[in-house]
Amino acid sequence: MNPKLVQAATVGTKKVFSNKYVLIALIAIIGVWFFKGRIKRMMKNYRAKQFDKNETINANQLAQQYRSASNPSGVSWMIDFDGTDEDLIEKLAFQTKGGFNVVADAYRQKFDETLTDRMRAELDTDEFKNWHNIIT
Repeated sequence: MNPKLVQAATVGTKKVFSNKYVLIALIAIIGVWFFKGRIKRMMKNYRAKQFDKNETINANQLAQQYRSASNPSGVSWMIDFDGTDEDLIEKLAFQTKGGFNVVADAYRQKFDETLTDRMRAELDTDEFKNWHNIIT
């Protein structure tokens, strides 16, 4: 390699890394990358604790049953492909009646999406209207 080129690259690198803003940005990027998994686990644990607090009307159980009805295989990436148990969703709607907000909060905390959005995606328009009329 050309020694002048190496020397110029070294000088340029020293100038870049001597800038305090560049160093702060690098430390922040490395910190986020390093602690990303830990932060994700902490958020998941927090949501699990909040989920367990919803013990009225078996909200946790109903939220899990809604998920099972919309994802019979249990494989998360297949939720949009593996069909829906509409009869079970209708039965769950009658059980949810009067306590929808609690069940919806439990579902959102556990699965990081709203129950209404999931039902809108799983059911056709008439079935969704019927489900919505039952729960309200």
